[in-house]
This record gives sequence, structure tokens and C-alpha cells, in this order.
Amino acid sequence: MNKSKNNKLRIEDIKLRFKGNSFFTFKELYEFYKEEEPELKVGTFKWRIYKLKEKGIIRDLKRGVYKLGSFKEFVPVTNSNVEKLYSYLIKAYPDIQIDIWETSWIHDFMNHQPFNSFIIVEIDKEVLESAFYFLKEKRNSVYINPKGNDIEKYISNEKNVIVIKSIIKGSPSKKIKKINIPKIEKILVDIFFESNLFKTYQGQELINIFERVFEEYTINLTTLLRYARKRGIKEKMNNFIVDTIKIKGSFFE
Repeated sequence: MNKSKNNKLRIEDIKLRFKGNSFFTFKELYEFYKEEEPELKVGTFKWRIYKLKEKGIIRDLKRGVYKLGSFKEFVPVTNSNVEKLYSYLIKAYPDIQIDIWETSWIHDFMNHQPFNSFIIVEIDKEVLESAFYFLKEKRNSVYINPKGNDIEKYISNEKNVIVIKSIIKGSPSKKIKKINIPKIEKILVDIFFESNLFKTYQGQELINIFERVFEEYTINLTTLLRYARKRGIKEKMNNFIVDTIKIKGSFFE
């Protein structure tokens, strides 16, 4: 066959074949190519996968599982309030892991956006109480590991609330603008698991958030489910994604 390298990739055929699929596997893509090239070697096929990713035709969901479209990372816009708060904390606790995020980051994925948002600070449990009092000196509305009554009474109604809690070791995080923030996979698991704290984000809005984040951004399911396992909810998280969000398949670990 005298085809160009691009023709051998069969980009348009791939788009047609897998359009509308939540995902497709290494095996399915290999079988797709073998329909026209029965003798296709695995090594050649792996090179094609690399080229398809490079061109933004497919992206990884996890190892050996792909989705149409290029890689798109969730990168929230951090405001000066979050940046200053992180700066205070990192100067006071320079050798401690600190993650910070704001619930407003997920408001765009909801049908009815909440009136208020709050900031979550996660820090090593050894300095949790010390960091709480440190923040209380600078801000009024700071709550440590809030429970039901506090959430109902204060967090849902007050503005500029800060919630501080202990970080789970090995939580997926990344740096933007020199600030350590949780990855979107962690945020999704947390709002699913901590339904009391994130009460505003439950029910249909939780489904909306998951569906729209999965649609718009590249989500690493291995990262998401590994963190869900740390929180003891891997099976529940798996079932929610498969049964409610309708990402079907047996590729979950």
C-alpha cells in the first residue's frame, strides 16, 4: 500500500468509528487497524498511538484506555485572596505540605451557582491546630474540621469562610503560580465523599459537575480511583461514574 503516514493513521475513520464513545481500549483500536492491515505489528501500532496523541486526536483516560480529543488540563484562576492566604501559610510552615482551593472553581459546572464560596486549606495534621489559630489571628471566619451544625449555621451563610482540615498523605496535587492546589480528580472525590461539607454541591448538581468536568477536561481515572481508595470509597466512586455519569466499561481497577 502506497499511503502517506497520515493516511495510515486513518484519522477521519477513527473519529467516525469512536465518535460518541465514552472511551475505547488499546485492543479495540488495534483491532480497528487490523481490519485493513491484518499483519500490523504491535510496535508499529504503538507508534501510531504516539502520533495520534501528538496530533491531539486521542488522549489517555488511563493506561490502555483512550478518548477522542486532545489533552486539556483543568487550570483554575486563583484570586488574590487565595494567593495571599497561601503565602501567609507557606511562610509560617515552609517545610509542610499545604494545599489550597476555592469552591468557586467548580461553580461554572453547575446549573444554579451558589451565592457564596469558601476556601479549603489542607495541611499536615501535626500542625493543623497551630495553623488554625494562626489563621484565626488574621481572619474571622475560620473553621477546623467543621461538623454538621457549623456547616449549616455558618459555612453555608457566611462570606469569606476558610475551612482548614488535615491533608491525606499522597493526595494528588500540582503547582500553579507557585501555589499548591489539589488536582481536579481529588476535588471530585472530595465533593462526592464529604457530602455534609459540600452540601450545596450534591444531588443533580453533583452529577452536573462530574459530567461537565469529564466532558471538558482530561480526567485521569487511575489518579481519581487511587485517591478514592485512600478515602475508602473506591467502589462507591466507581459505581457512581459507571451508573450515574454513564462512563461504561470494565477498565476500572
